[in-house]
Amino acid sequence: MNPIRYPIRFKIFLVSLVPTLALFGAVLINNQYLNSLGESAEKILSKNYKSIRAAQEARKALEEIRHPLLIHISRRQQAFAVSQDTLMALADNLNVCRENITEPGEGELIDRLLDGYTRYERLVDSLELSRPDEGWPDDRFTDFLALTAQMVFLLDDLVALNETAMERAEQETRTLASQAQRNTAILFGVIIVAILVLSYFFSYRIAKPIMTLAGQLLNIQEGSGPYPVVQSRTDDEIGYLTDTFNRLFNRLKQYDQHRDEIIAIEREKVRRSEEAKGRFIADISHQLKTPMTSLAMGIGMLKSRGDNLAAEKRSRLIATAHDDCARLTALINELVDLSRLEAMSRPRPKETLDMAAVIPECIAPLIKQAENRGIVIDIDIPAGLPPMTIDSFRFPWVITNLVGNALRYTNRGGRIALKVYRQESRFYFQCIDTGSGINPQFLPHIFDRFTQFSERGKAGTIGLGLAIVKDIIEQHGGDIEVESTVGAGTCFTFWIPDEMEGKRDQSADH
Repeated sequence: MNPIRYPIRFKIFLVSLVPTLALFGAVLINNQYLNSLGESAEKILSKNYKSIRAAQEARKALEEIRHPLLIHISRRQQAFAVSQDTLMALADNLNVCRENITEPGEGELIDRLLDGYTRYERLVDSLELSRPDEGWPDDRFTDFLALTAQMVFLLDDLVALNETAMERAEQETRTLASQAQRNTAILFGVIIVAILVLSYFFSYRIAKPIMTLAGQLLNIQEGSGPYPVVQSRTDDEIGYLTDTFNRLFNRLKQYDQHRDEIIAIEREKVRRSEEAKGRFIADISHQLKTPMTSLAMGIGMLKSRGDNLAAEKRSRLIATAHDDCARLTALINELVDLSRLEAMSRPRPKETLDMAAVIPECIAPLIKQAENRGIVIDIDIPAGLPPMTIDSFRFPWVITNLVGNALRYTNRGGRIALKVYRQESRFYFQCIDTGSGINPQFLPHIFDRFTQFSERGKAGTIGLGLAIVKDIIEQHGGDIEVESTVGAGTCFTFWIPDEMEGKRDQSADH
C-alpha cells in the first residue's frame, strides 16, 4: 500500500487557506477601521455634548443671576445679593467648555466668554457693595445687563457651533460607514467568487480520478472473469481507495476460491445424501417386502389349511404374523417420522409450561409399556423448577422418542431414569437407561439422517427418530450429546436455554 503523501484534506486546506486569510484580514481591517471611526466619532460627539450641556448650564446660571436683579429694580429696592453657588456654577461650566474645545472658532468664543466672566464677576461684586445713598440704578447696572446679554449670545453661538459639529460628525460617520460597508461587500464578493472558482476547480480535480476509477470498475462483475488490477495515479486518498479496491479484488478472488470449495463440498454432501436416501428407500422397500411376504404366506396358509394344521403350528403362524405386523407398524412409523423431519423446519409459536406437568403427560403411554415389560421408569424433577418456554407440539416428541428408544433397547428388569435440572441459564435433560448400549463406531453418526445401524435393523426400525430429536433441540437453541457403553447402557444429555431468565431479571429490577 502506497503511503498518502498529499492528502486531499491537506490540498483543500491549502486551497482554502489564501481566501480564508484574505477574508479574515478584510474582516479584521474593516472591524479595526470601524472601531477607530466609532471611537473617534464617539470622542468628538462626547466633547461636543459636554460643551453644549455646559454652555446651557452657564446660560441658566446667567438667567438665575439676572432675573432677581430685574425684580429688585422693578420694586425700587437697592439691596442686592448674588448666590455664590450660582456664580461658581457659571465659572465651572465655562471651564468645562474650555476643556472640551473641538471645533474651529470655538476657542475664540471661550476666550471671549472667560474675559466677559472676569468683568461680569467684578460688576456683580460692585453691585452687591453699592450703598443706598448712591443713585439706583446706575451705569453699572446697565453694563451688567449688556455684559449678561453678550455672554448669553456667545453661549448660544457656542451651542449652535457644537450642534452643527455634531450634525456634521453624524453625517460624516454615516457616509464613512456606508463606504466601509460597500467596500467590505465588494471585498467579500471578490473573496467568495475566488473561493467558488477554486472550489469548482479543485472539485473537478478530485472528481476526475474518481470518475476514472468508477469507469474502470463499472464493467467488473462477480464471476465475470479474473479481477483487474486498477492503476493508482495519485498519492492522496483516491490512490488509497484504488489500493483498497485492489485488495478487495484480491479478497474476492480468495472468496471465490473458498466459495467454489464450499460449493464442491456441499455438492458432495448432496450427492451423498441422495445416495443415502436412495439406499434408505431401497432398504425400507426390502424391509417392507420381507414382513409383508411372510405375513401374506402365513395368512394364506391359515386361510387354505387352517383347519387341517396342528394347534401348535397354527399358533406359531399366528405369532409370526403378529411379529410381522409389529415390524410393519414400526416401519410405517419411521416413514411418518420422515415426513415429520421435513416439516420440523417450519417455525412454530412457543409456550411457557411447567415440566413437572408436561413430562409425566408425555411418557404416560410408555410407562404402561414399561410395566408390561418389567422395566422401571424414574422421573426426577426438582421442586421449584421454573417454567420453560418450549414448542408445546414438538418438544414432547423429543422426550417420547428418547424414552421410547431406551425402552426398546432395555431388557426386562432394567431401569430408565429421566432427570431434569437447571444450571446457570440452561435447562438440562438426561435420559439414562441400563440397556444394551451402542457400538462406539456408530456414536459419531447416531444423529445423522438416513443412517441405519445393525442393532436398529434388528429391532425393526430405520433410525430417523434421533435426527428429528436433534433438529427440534437445535430449533430451541440447544444441543444434544450421547454417551454409551456396550452392555452397560446409554445416556442422552441435552440442554435448551432459559428464555424466561432475562424477563425475570427485568421484572426483579423494576
